[in-house]
Amino acid sequence: MMKRIIGLLLFITVAVCPAISQEFTAKLSSPEIRIGEQATIEFECQFSAVEKQIMMPALKDTISKFIEIVDVSIIDTTFDQDDITLKYFTQTVTITSWDSGLHVIPPFKVVIGNDTLYSEPILLSVTTVALQEEQDITDIKSIIDVPFSLWDWILGRSWLLGTIAGIILLLVIAYLVYRKFQNQPQIEEIVVIPKEDADLIANRKLKELESKKVWQKGEVKEYHSNLSYIVREYIENRFEINALEQTTDEISMLLIGHSEVHKSDLAQLIQMLQLADMAKFAKQQPIAVENEQALKTAYNFIEKTKIESHETTDSNTLNPAENDA
Repeated sequence: MMKRIIGLLLFITVAVCPAISQEFTAKLSSPEIRIGEQATIEFECQFSAVEKQIMMPALKDTISKFIEIVDVSIIDTTFDQDDITLKYFTQTVTITSWDSGLHVIPPFKVVIGNDTLYSEPILLSVTTVALQEEQDITDIKSIIDVPFSLWDWILGRSWLLGTIAGIILLLVIAYLVYRKFQNQPQIEEIVVIPKEDADLIANRKLKELESKKVWQKGEVKEYHSNLSYIVREYIENRFEINALEQTTDEISMLLIGHSEVHKSDLAQLIQMLQLADMAKFAKQQPIAVENEQALKTAYNFIEKTKIESHETTDSNTLNPAENDA
């Protein structure tokens, strides 16, 4: 009982008083490159795990008129191993420059909730390629006789050989199809069973989880892991979102734009998923009321967002007795 009370106090402390330690840094892999070479800028953002509104730097094709962006990696999300209340976003930006000189990379901006953080400006030195000024200018090399190559001959006539091969392939396919369907028996009609609705699958799995009484047996972590998986699978099937691979914050951001999801239902869903995350990763032990409420939240969200499907009948169709009449 004492462990459950301590776990509840820890959850309330994290939810009500989130860690205020927020940092944002931008580090350059190499302060000096040659023209055309590439370097990387590593973004790292540390913030409270309960923050929902995070906006990383908006990057376009260039940082300045002297520095171009070659590639931008996806944002990697991790939790602090020593403090589950801290979360990290990391991102890598590959840059290059075609103008020699000392260029300033201006500060980058990240928005965390109502706070705005800036990185320190960075200097990038771009040098030219050294030329051998003392070397004499040489004449153009003479033409080299290339020996006959069968591969080069094939490549030079690839369009003709490809056309011939294509015609032969079509003739072979036509002959095989003719032989296959010449004496083909009558094919029985294949009945296609429609895919089961997402809400039916989810409700069935929730009832199975409820009947097993997992958390009542002390397996709280397994209970919340299965509950979170069922809800994420439903979201993935219902809204075509890769929810099984997304974090809770990312799911929240993706569901905000759906008109079928009300804000109050979404808030309860995110609270349930965050409780599951704390049970899985922070080894928190939710109390019985929280376990029961999490299951009710799952049922309620599925009921509120499911696709309504009704079987329709043709009112104009008459039964045999009516036709005889």
